[in-house]
Order: sequence, then C-alpha cells, then structure tokens
Amino acid sequence: MTCEEYLQDPDANAAHLQSCSNCRALEEELGLHVDVQHRPLSVDALPVASWEGASHRTWPLVGAGVVAVLTLAIVLTAYADISPMTVVTSSMPSLQAMLTFLQLTGRAIGAPLVALLFVAINTILFLLLRRAPKGVDV
Repeated sequence: MTCEEYLQDPDANAAHLQSCSNCRALEEELGLHVDVQHRPLSVDALPVASWEGASHRTWPLVGAGVVAVLTLAIVLTAYADISPMTVVTSSMPSLQAMLTFLQLTGRAIGAPLVALLFVAINTILFLLLRRAPKGVDV
C-alpha cells in the first residue's frame, strides 16, 4: 500500500499508518481527524437569485429616471419659450429623410447583407453546438 492510496482514502487504508512513519508523523502533526459528512442538498433551502422570482425589481428607479428626463425636457422647452409640440414637429422632416436614406441603402445592400448574416449566425450556432458541454450547460 502506498502513501498516495492512504491519502486518497484514509478510512479504508487505516492500516497504512502502522507501517509508514511519514504518514503517521503527518497524522500526529495535524492532530485533527477530519470527518467528512456528506449531507443531502436541499434545493428549497437555497436562497433565490434575483432573476429567479425574487421580489426586488429596479423598475421604480427606471420610472423615476424617465419622469426626471421628461420633466427636464419640459422645463427646458418652457424656459426657451418653445412649445414641446413645436420641437416634435420640427424634427419630422429630418426623421423622414433618415427613413428614406435607410430604405434606399437597404435596397442596395440588403441581399448581400442578409446572406452574410445568415452564414455568420449559422457558423456561430454550429460552433456552439460542436463544443464540449461544460457542467452548467448540461
């Protein structure tokens, strides 16, 4: 019996201590007998993660931010003596020009771009399916 076998399973190889002075000295030096007890894991006793249905949500913070930005916009337009509707309607021509530009550009490069994205996305999916699964993926 080797020292390595004893270190792997001290309880099953307890007779090794009587024949090996090195292992006996190590056991005496440590002075502690480590008792490993395997307890069954209760999943219900574990804490719930924030994405698993915990009650904490950050939506009030997001809502307060939106209200603050809208309030600031209204105050600034009132201070500049401009109505909010004027601001919205004055930006419409530039929005229409941008949409026209995107539409014409999309027609010109649409088919090659779709083919390139198809190949790229399927290559990524193929590589992800071919890799060896890790413990979390199973």
